[in-house]
Amino acid sequence: MDRLRGLASISSAGARRVAAMLVDALIVLESLVVALLFRFDAQVPSEFWSRFWPFAVFSAVVFVALLFEGGVYRNVLRYTGVYQGVRVGSATMFATGILLIVNLTIGSVSDQPVPLSVILVGSVLAFVQLVVVRLYPRVFYELSLREIKQSSQRALIVGADEAGVSLARQLWRTPDAELTPVGFVDHSNGRMRGGQIEGISVLGGVEDIERLVVEEGVDQILIALPEASSDEINRIWRECIKTPAEVKVVPKLTEFLGGGALRLRELQIQDLLGRQPVDIDLGALTEFVSGKRVLVTGAGGSIGSELSRQISRLNPAQLVLLDRDESALHYLNEELSREDFTDAELVVCDVTNRDKVHSLFARLQPHLVFHAAAYKHVPLMETHASEAVSNNVGGTLSVARAAGQFGTEKFINVSTDKAVHPVNVMGATKRLSEMLVRSAAEEYPETLYASVRFGNVLGSRGSVVPTFQRQIEAGGPITVTHEEMTRYFMIISEAVSLILQAGAMADSYGIYVLEMGRPVRIVDLATKMIEVMGARGVKIKYIGLRPGEKLHETLSEESERRAPTDHAMVFRLLPKNPPPSDLLDAAEEMTFLAREGDDEKTLELLRRAVPNYPVVESAAPPGMH
Repeated sequence: MDRLRGLASISSAGARRVAAMLVDALIVLESLVVALLFRFDAQVPSEFWSRFWPFAVFSAVVFVALLFEGGVYRNVLRYTGVYQGVRVGSATMFATGILLIVNLTIGSVSDQPVPLSVILVGSVLAFVQLVVVRLYPRVFYELSLREIKQSSQRALIVGADEAGVSLARQLWRTPDAELTPVGFVDHSNGRMRGGQIEGISVLGGVEDIERLVVEEGVDQILIALPEASSDEINRIWRECIKTPAEVKVVPKLTEFLGGGALRLRELQIQDLLGRQPVDIDLGALTEFVSGKRVLVTGAGGSIGSELSRQISRLNPAQLVLLDRDESALHYLNEELSREDFTDAELVVCDVTNRDKVHSLFARLQPHLVFHAAAYKHVPLMETHASEAVSNNVGGTLSVARAAGQFGTEKFINVSTDKAVHPVNVMGATKRLSEMLVRSAAEEYPETLYASVRFGNVLGSRGSVVPTFQRQIEAGGPITVTHEEMTRYFMIISEAVSLILQAGAMADSYGIYVLEMGRPVRIVDLATKMIEVMGARGVKIKYIGLRPGEKLHETLSEESERRAPTDHAMVFRLLPKNPPPSDLLDAAEEMTFLAREGDDEKTLELLRRAVPNYPVVESAAPPGMH
């Protein structure tokens, strides 16, 4: 049955193309007849008709042949656009040239089939009609959609640039999208106000949003400015929150690297934080990943899952997703399948299981390894030190050595700013992991090892944002540890894009640091979230620093010299002091004690291995406000 349906579909398409060719041939004939009548004021001498008809039929054949050669008949009529008009114009020009040459070579001026003016005028008339018959189905289709959409929700689009226009087209052409664009808002210098784009009026500027929502009965405000600065988004948002309309945004391009049409999402707190725009060299990333076997450890976590998403769009030969959380792997695989990526291999495995990791590398022999598996919750790891060491140190040692033993090209270790001057177990284990990666680089010179260090990412499971969101939804209060606490923040998609960028450019061992912008006061973040969620009655409560927390984080130490790279937002750190020669053996002993659950001896060895990890008392809680 499927084969019969396919044959029927092919037959139907062929019939439509033949019909289109016949219509085009008739248009050419009609155009030449009109041009001939126009040339002789409708009084055509009888001797012209006998010479005209063979030439007219020949002209129709030439036109249709050139239109066919130009691929015009493969076009779906309801999606005809400028590109198809150009194709018709190109075919018309070539046809006109051929007809002029043939007409001139047949005989003298007195016995030419038709006057030259008839060919020129007829070609112009034919071009206009050939374009019109192709535009009509699209115009009819879009007008029909607009009639259907009259009862749907009304949307005001902020941004009359390419993203806004593309969004309007998408809304019109998607029958299931229950949004009707009623107007544009010009966010720039006002030069487009009063004009029309795609039949939609530019109704005003940002300062007019509140008035326009009322006058036009707007249900949703769509901010279509994916590359706008946070200051610009803040300015627009301040006007939007004066209205009852729902606010959505077109995401930045880095949020769906390499894939998809325009999509809308809710306005998020990260849209309002001051950050530099991230410039990604997609060509370099594609060259880095395309055709490679890639392994991501900790693939079910926040960073690991976003790494998996972005890598899947860069055409890897094989993508292997490793995590011990089988549910997270399952849901990630379902998500990738919805994006038409179905080649991921799922491996349920603990990175501390060295035999299984060794067996996995022996079988797959990955070209690239992104090691994102780690425990990251600072206060919890303070009370489970042996687990932190076993997973963060033992897991890194296991995967890094397997990468070297089986000829991995690049091993990229995902690190954190808490590894700088560590005052907690989590930070100390991540610092030691960086040191182990450097030792592995010396032990296995055929594999390129590097670490990428960055601060907090918004939207991760360990971020304060989901915690604050839950507290706001519960009616408060929001709990902030200290009124002066600051953190570096970056969107997950941007951080992961820069991890890939650092991996692509790494040509020798190094710790690569991402430019995180300005540190953000946590209390300011909480205040802005209260405003974004419209919960102005929610209070902020200060509870004091938790075990292992610092007021401020930094991205490098004094002994680490910062060097620029080819990317403005990625820096390379050049540590002065090499790790101890027996570090790998010391780490083996430490992880053995950790697996035995001996926290005291494990911490003693951890402090010995990481000299700048002291015993630090938590800061005194601030006064209550």
